[in-house]
Amino acid sequence: MYLFRKATLQDLPRVYALKQEVVRHPYPGMSWSEAYPSEEVLKNDIQTGSMFLLLSEEDRLLGVVSVNEACDVHYQQVNWQTPVPACYMHRLFVKPRNRGEHLGAELISRVESEARTRAYRSIRFDSCTSNYPAHRLYERCGYLRCGEIPLTGKTGTYYAFEKSL
Repeated sequence: MYLFRKATLQDLPRVYALKQEVVRHPYPGMSWSEAYPSEEVLKNDIQTGSMFLLLSEEDRLLGVVSVNEACDVHYQQVNWQTPVPACYMHRLFVKPRNRGEHLGAELISRVESEARTRAYRSIRFDSCTSNYPAHRLYERCGYLRCGEIPLTGKTGTYYAFEKSL
């Protein structure tokens, strides 16, 4: 059994520590680095009420995801399948030693439940085109690739994913 709740500023040190752990244990196609996401970006996610945590029954941090209504300007180029209102998922990550335990799917399922209660019609997000492990997860969870876009301030291209709720 897992607990899914909004993050508070008290959670920031362990969220940032988990992000650093993820960067130290990369998987093929992962595009994160020491610089991104920064502690300031994670703090902003908490302060805006966007960040959610997946915790064990013992209060161990297992995963993090941010959900809000903010998206890159290039999202306007995507042929989305569902009209707004939509929410946007960002910065999903799980504890490296727990990879393979379906925690990413658990986080996504919890985000979908939260989005439905808030009357969103779909969930949208982007993923680096080289992040094949993440793409498999998203497609297993029912997300469709709706296009390929650049992102402001980043190199390379990203797939835009969406799931109608």
